[in-house]
Amino acid sequence: MYYLQLFVPAGLVILMFAIGHQYVDVDYSGVYFEEALEEVLEAKAGEGLDPGENVSEELGEDGLPILPPKYNYLKIENVFQGRLSDTQELFSLEVAIATFQTNVSADFFIKGIYEIESDMVAEISTIILDTTSQNLSSVEGRKLITDKIMMGLNEYLAEEGFDPDIHYVYIINYNII
Repeated sequence: MYYLQLFVPAGLVILMFAIGHQYVDVDYSGVYFEEALEEVLEAKAGEGLDPGENVSEELGEDGLPILPPKYNYLKIENVFQGRLSDTQELFSLEVAIATFQTNVSADFFIKGIYEIESDMVAEISTIILDTTSQNLSSVEGRKLITDKIMMGLNEYLAEEGFDPDIHYVYIINYNII
C-alpha cells in the first residue's frame, strides 16, 4: 500500500508532463536555442564590418577597447536628521549618490567612495544644516538641496585628491515631523 501511495502520484506527474509537452509549441519559447546557436556558430570573425569601417575607431588612445559607460550608485547608509531652520520642525532624509562612467571606472569610483563614506556623511551633514521647510517640501527646493550636496561633495573630493565624478545626488526618502 505504501508503494502504491508513492508511485501513483509520481506516475501521474510524469504522465501529465509527457502529455503537456506533446501539445506545447516549442518554437521561440526561450528554452530551445537550436536556431540562434546555429547562427552564432555560422558567424565568421570579420563579418559585420563594412569594407570602409576601421576597427581602431572603437579602441581608446592606449589601444584597448573602449568600455560602455554605465550608471553606478551608492546609498549613503546614514539617515540625516535635524531641525528645520524656519519652522523648528524635525526632518530626516536619506541620500544616494550616482556616477556615470565607464564600466570599470564606475565600480572603482563607488568602491572608493564607500571607503570614505564616513567623511562624506560629515560633509553632507554640514551642507544640509540650513534646510528650510520650503526647500524640503517642494520639488524645486529638493533639487536645490541635491545640487548643493553634489557640488559640495565634488569640491570635497577634489580637495582630498579624488576625481570629482559625482554626477547625481538623490534624496531617496525624507520626512518632516
